[in-house]
Amino acid sequence: MIIGTVTGSAGTFYFTTELGWGLPWGPVMGILVGMVCGALFASIHALATVTFKVDQIVSGVVINLVAVGLARFLSTIFFGQATQSDSGQPHLNPIDIPGLSSLPLGLGKAFSGLSPMVIVAFLLVFPVTYSLYKTRWGLRLRSCGENPEAARALGVRVAPLRYQAVMLSGALAGFAGAFLAVEVNLSWDEGQTQGLGFIALAALILSNWNPKRLMVAAMIFGFAQAIPYRLADAPIIRLIPPEFIRMTPYLVTIVVLAGFVGKVRPPAAAGRAYEGGTRI
Repeated sequence: MIIGTVTGSAGTFYFTTELGWGLPWGPVMGILVGMVCGALFASIHALATVTFKVDQIVSGVVINLVAVGLARFLSTIFFGQATQSDSGQPHLNPIDIPGLSSLPLGLGKAFSGLSPMVIVAFLLVFPVTYSLYKTRWGLRLRSCGENPEAARALGVRVAPLRYQAVMLSGALAGFAGAFLAVEVNLSWDEGQTQGLGFIALAALILSNWNPKRLMVAAMIFGFAQAIPYRLADAPIIRLIPPEFIRMTPYLVTIVVLAGFVGKVRPPAAAGRAYEGGTRI
């Protein structure tokens, strides 16, 4: 996600300003650049965990630390400064959802002024669900997460599928990072992810690894994330120090994990190195 922020921002500037692609293709290509770079960076994690059987937690921690330094280094190359890009990031024009944006009682605000990429993220849930549960590739991928030894006994090549899963996850994380820089903050700033990747991981645990439930869990955490911005002037909340208000999404994450972490069942082989063949 961190790599997606800096590469997505740089890609947007390059395609929009340098190549003159303008809107909407400049920001779209920038977000695609963030996805590709996220997948490539995730391939390092796949190489370490699938091929060399490094502990996944150790590899994940190291890669996250490397990502912070690499983003700073790339920023000096792309933007000429280490901690931020120029302000005024080119971005997609916001849209309103017809009908829903005019709902009364202020509910319409939730469906107005949206980035088109928000709609794309919602729509992605359906092809992902279909791919995982209705296609041969998805069933084999899930079997490699549940029981890779049994999958291999049936002739499934486990290592390539695990590579694909990690790199697809990296692409989606890169998409999230690029969206954050291009569409939300309108610039790249060092540390702008602010632990959102770990909140996404909490949403995944809460959803029990189900894409449709994950969409609902993400909306719950998104609501908690929006509280400091939307309700800061509410009569009671404005009496609370703003530092405590900004803690809301992280407190919700802790409460949710404390209440549900023992009630979910992750894929049986998740986090466990596969000792079978690693030939790609």
